[in-house]
Amino acid sequence: MGLTTAGTAATDPETIRRTAEQVLSRPEFQLDPRPETGTTILEWTLRVLRWIIEPFRWLFNAMEGLPDILRWLIVVGLFAALVLLVLHIAYTIVQAVAGPARVRGLSATARAAPRDPSSIERGASEAAGRGDYLSAIRLLFAACLLRLEAAEKQIFRPGTTNREHLKRHRKSPVFEPMKVFVDTIETRWYGQGECGPDDFEACLAAHARIRDLAQEHAHAHRA
Repeated sequence: MGLTTAGTAATDPETIRRTAEQVLSRPEFQLDPRPETGTTILEWTLRVLRWIIEPFRWLFNAMEGLPDILRWLIVVGLFAALVLLVLHIAYTIVQAVAGPARVRGLSATARAAPRDPSSIERGASEAAGRGDYLSAIRLLFAACLLRLEAAEKQIFRPGTTNREHLKRHRKSPVFEPMKVFVDTIETRWYGQGECGPDDFEACLAAHARIRDLAQEHAHAHRA
């Protein structure tokens, strides 16, 4: 009888349930770990700031023996250089991403008047009016190439680079004004300074010179 009672107690449903709960509550059976409590955006921000500041704190302590003002100047100067570097990288990335958008805008304008330099020149004026001087300069250059095509009675090969156009006209009077365009587009396109009104005015003068030379060339051929 005692043996039967012990067997019944061992297989009692309530005892089995409690035992199963104890086993399944062990860490090795927790398949979905719970996120840490108390971790907020502010705490993560503070962690990142501490990670950034730690090297500067180490540098400050490593310069022990120097005047405090000099130590602070060095640390603050390096921190400012780091901030400027990060801003420059961000600006370069933004410029690289915005580049295709500018190209699409230029292509749309060119498609609207593919072989009419006067229309493209009006598009350049509109772009300059919006403050988009780089697109305005590129449009002016496209108009110059069309005027040179008409004057030379030769269609330029599609895909020709700006430098190739410049090399082609290296012995021509249009070389110098064309070089103004090519240098400005290359430096400003790749983020070496902001393209502004002064750049546009310089290219506008170069455009006028190329236009006049193209007209003279065309008149000379007619004569």
